[in-house]
Amino acid sequence: MLLPLFLPGQTQHINNLRKEFYSTNDEQHKVSVLISLLRESRSMTSDSLLHFVKMADKLVKPNTPEYFISNTYKGLYFLRNGDGNSAILLLDKLLAKIPKDDSRFFNAYMQILHARAVACVRNNRNKDAIQDGFTMLKLSDVNNSSEWKARANLLLGYANMELLKYKVAIDYLHKCISLLNSDSLIAVNIYAYSNIASCFNNLYQLDSAFKYIELAIKYGHQFENLSSLSNSLNIRADMYLKQKQNKLAMIDLEEALQYRQQAGDLIYIISDMAQLSEFYASIGQTKKGIQLASAGIETAREKKMLAKQIYLMNALAENYKVAGLRNEYEQVLLDIIALKDSLYQKNSADDIAGFEAKYQLQKKENIIIRQESKLAKNRYTTYGIIALLTFIFIASGVLYRNSQLLRQRKYEMQLMEQELLAKENLNKAMETERKRIAADMHDNLGAYAAAITNQIKLIKDKSDIHYMIIKNLESNAASMVSQLSDTIWVLKNQELTLTNLSDRFKSWMQKLMKSYPDIDYHFKETIEKEYNFTPVNALHVFYILTECVNNALQHSGCTEIVISFSSNSSVEIIVSDNGKGMHPFYSRIPDGNGIGHIKKRTYECGWWVSWDDNHPQGTNVVLRNTT
Repeated sequence: MLLPLFLPGQTQHINNLRKEFYSTNDEQHKVSVLISLLRESRSMTSDSLLHFVKMADKLVKPNTPEYFISNTYKGLYFLRNGDGNSAILLLDKLLAKIPKDDSRFFNAYMQILHARAVACVRNNRNKDAIQDGFTMLKLSDVNNSSEWKARANLLLGYANMELLKYKVAIDYLHKCISLLNSDSLIAVNIYAYSNIASCFNNLYQLDSAFKYIELAIKYGHQFENLSSLSNSLNIRADMYLKQKQNKLAMIDLEEALQYRQQAGDLIYIISDMAQLSEFYASIGQTKKGIQLASAGIETAREKKMLAKQIYLMNALAENYKVAGLRNEYEQVLLDIIALKDSLYQKNSADDIAGFEAKYQLQKKENIIIRQESKLAKNRYTTYGIIALLTFIFIASGVLYRNSQLLRQRKYEMQLMEQELLAKENLNKAMETERKRIAADMHDNLGAYAAAITNQIKLIKDKSDIHYMIIKNLESNAASMVSQLSDTIWVLKNQELTLTNLSDRFKSWMQKLMKSYPDIDYHFKETIEKEYNFTPVNALHVFYILTECVNNALQHSGCTEIVISFSSNSSVEIIVSDNGKGMHPFYSRIPDGNGIGHIKKRTYECGWWVSWDDNHPQGTNVVLRNTT
């Protein structure tokens, strides 16, 4: 047992705790130091963590708060080695066994709940993690614990960040940071700074991202948190890459790798592989990037890390794109869309919103209970210590406060009724949109169905079956399947982003352009601020874009088409060709070639469309949102 005393720790703080542990003979003090060592698990290797967990099994008495805390780190050991199911199973057993109504076990219970939520995020069960986060918020309110309230908000920010809901995550992380008024709280919640920087980075708000990442790196060094330092340096490297500062990015990536090798955590090693693969793509070393991303995908798929698998596949797609491997790039994009749909289904937005509504309702009920308890205590204290006249005066005050409470309750009930009414109106609006989409399916697919029926009649009426009739049947059937696929894609989602629409249109375009090998096409994306579509509007804009591309291919005589997606304060989508152009008087553009259809759809979805000259030749079709 003396051997670990002479082994170097990952940080100086861990070294000091080791020496203190082996130099004391007081069993109670030994257990206290051992728990402190386990809390430094983020800065030690998995082997070191397992060593201290086994020592805790020998020293800690069963069914004590220290027993539950040390076993929590056993679950975190499973998680660090990619065995998320075993981690969740162990933590669930601890939650079932721990005394929940004993205040001595409060911190241990919250620690188990927090560890289980982290395990759920890493196991693609973000919905369960968010439910645990709201439970932690409720209990921290009841026990008036700002420490656990901060950690609960950090957890909710982390879970929403993994679901790519960066704005929601930023709100929770801001709440966490606002509660960090001491070094001890900052040390426990240090990941709030790197996570919020990552969210701003993904939203291309680099000024805010740099502000928080510098704080994250500063505190990482101050508190010797190797895992946090690795994360922060990798995030800053990505920010440097966006600014084309490759040398600074390489310095950060190499330093992060050193810290990661010291600490060691499978899920973060996978993240580093994705980031390094993207870096290889940015400097043109695509062969290395493809090999690294492919290896990471295999590991993520084996460990069932769905969110990290998507991250790695984005890196793989970027390498294929830079290498000019179009078929492979197209297939990876399709795989990413399928994985995102799977992640969305596992973590329904309706369920998550329900958890938040329950938490808010419980929070209001707790406030009322505390107010009533305080009022009753004041009344009991007043009896026997004041004279009759003073009692009457106090009683009047009590009645007044009761009246205020009743008014407050009535006001809160009105607020709840308004919220329920708003939700009901939202559901009605959503149902109306879905019916409109169904009508759209009927109108579009009905024409193809009628055409197929007519072709079959011609086959029956004619003794010689013409080739063109069979060809028309095949074309109409393919069009119906395509229309149905696009509409089902919209119906599966309650809300679609501009990025979702861009990815779907890229996939459609790549399939179409196989029939036009002599025409080049390119995509440009400058999505600085995400834009959300309703299902109806997403379908309208998708069909407008397909109509614009078909018009260019069939009527312009072009050799190149460029599609640009950009968003900041507004959204603009441009379909450009280098063909023969159109008549300069836009108001006299005939409604042929689908132009009337485009005008109708832009009017219905509240967008604006124009046809401009593309110098030196060709046409620009410009779509803009009007809100």
